[in-house]
Amino acid sequence: MNMDTLAAKIADKSARIGVIGLGYVGLPLAVGFAKAGYSVVGLDVDSKKLETLMQGMSYIQDVETSDVEAMVRAGRLLTSDDYGLLEEIDAIFICVPTPFDAMKAPDLAYVENACRGITDHLRPGHLVVLQSTTYPGTTEEFVLPILEESGLKSGEDYYLAFSPERINPGDRHHTVENTPKVVGGVTSHCTELARLLLAQLFAHVHVVSSPRAAEMSKLLENIFRS
Repeated sequence: MNMDTLAAKIADKSARIGVIGLGYVGLPLAVGFAKAGYSVVGLDVDSKKLETLMQGMSYIQDVETSDVEAMVRAGRLLTSDDYGLLEEIDAIFICVPTPFDAMKAPDLAYVENACRGITDHLRPGHLVVLQSTTYPGTTEEFVLPILEESGLKSGEDYYLAFSPERINPGDRHHTVENTPKVVGGVTSHCTELARLLLAQLFAHVHVVSSPRAAEMSKLLENIFRS
């Protein structure tokens, strides 16, 4: 699948969306894209979360149970722990936790596990967007080398970008839909495809020069919040 084909699928909402990590970041994103008309597969290793969602219930304060129930019933939201489903997905969001390690640096173990799960099923045309909060350089220096163990090259065979999550848990005013989003891709094609997809859900998408710039913007935002 080339860039134009993926762009067309995003525009007509036939693109299938995968969200890895169904916590306070991933679940609002998955439900948001499902409500926007996309078919969404949410992946998580927590069987209790998967069971709860398939029963049409939410465990996240910012996501209404009624929305989960409606999307599950409509067949637009499926949850699983099977990374093999990614082979039928067009765009993959990584929304896994990055807790502090003993040195107060982001622990990338969950990101690494997600990337290795993707790599086993990465195919030409995939768009991969990292959303997990991390340090500048992670997308290009950590994620990209793992994904390219597949033999595919970013910007040519598949597309890679970083777009930091901006969820403020418990905030009913600033939601997924009305909070501006930042995105930076490894190449201009990566950036444009990620922007195009995010624009289907977010009110405003601000493009920056690179994944590193997008990663830095999140770091600065967290410093400001603190």
